[in-house]
Amino acid sequence: MDYDAVHGHGESFEQKCDYCGAEFKVNVPRQAGHEESEEYYCPECGKQYKTRASNSPTVILKLKRTDGRTDTYKE
Repeated sequence: MDYDAVHGHGESFEQKCDYCGAEFKVNVPRQAGHEESEEYYCPECGKQYKTRASNSPTVILKLKRTDGRTDTYKE
């Protein structure tokens, strides 16, 4: 039996928000056959992003927003 199919694994990547300039790390849980579209949000402005994952991604702020504003993202 495939270990990852039973126990899952994950990946992480760093991202820069294209609205406010904040930089954050996204930890994405993976499990073969259980991945769906999951949302995650910029921790500074709240802009929504999506990725394929087996559960909700976690986000860790690395660098605060750089645009000098204090607003939240509006679609």
